[in-house]
Amino acid sequence: MGNDLKTLEELVELRKEGGDNAIAGRERFMIAEEFPILVDECGNSPHWIKRHAKRGRRYKQFICALGQNDTAENFGLQGDKDTLYSCFCLVRLGQFGRDYARTKLKDPQLEQWLKAGGKKRFMVDDCPCELDLSNWGTGATVQVENSTGGDEVQSQPTTMNEFEQFILDWGQQHPGQVLKAAHFSRATRLFDNMQPDEIRIFFVSMADRGVGEVVDSGDRLGWRWSK
Repeated sequence: MGNDLKTLEELVELRKEGGDNAIAGRERFMIAEEFPILVDECGNSPHWIKRHAKRGRRYKQFICALGQNDTAENFGLQGDKDTLYSCFCLVRLGQFGRDYARTKLKDPQLEQWLKAGGKKRFMVDDCPCELDLSNWGTGATVQVENSTGGDEVQSQPTTMNEFEQFILDWGQQHPGQVLKAAHFSRATRLFDNMQPDEIRIFFVSMADRGVGEVVDSGDRLGWRWSK
């Protein structure tokens, strides 16, 4: 973090002398994992986050600070909430997003919407967001010339990881049957290190790409093969 602050000061001087061209190619995106621990263990962390939040963007030095809650103290900004809320977008994932919808926004319907969408739904500040997974894991679309001289669009085959391939194979062997996350503990060790909601995100992403369909929602969400 000390070196990062020195680099930022160097960029300030370079830009002052030579303009934006002088700092071209020096862009960086830095991720600070478990920021509350860094606050406890690194004396540079409060200055690092404040300096980059207020000046870093101008010099293409962007940061992402990760923590378990959104208090200013957690990010070394005691008494300076304005910096946290004016210089950052606050992304709330999983249970943190659902808790925020219920307790801060007082919106139980939003809480249920977030829960039903699994990991593809979350909060950015006070705004609900959903990832578009429709093209996730699919090949590129290419243009080729057909025999009549016109253009014809062809899609590359959809690529799948080993988890999705297992789900697809199971579905094709059991057409019409609904696959639930709990099934995996009995069927295979492939998913041993995954939580049920992590498995459900595979169900949703496959259905979004037209591979099978999801059934029900939330903790009851399942997937089945359909042509």
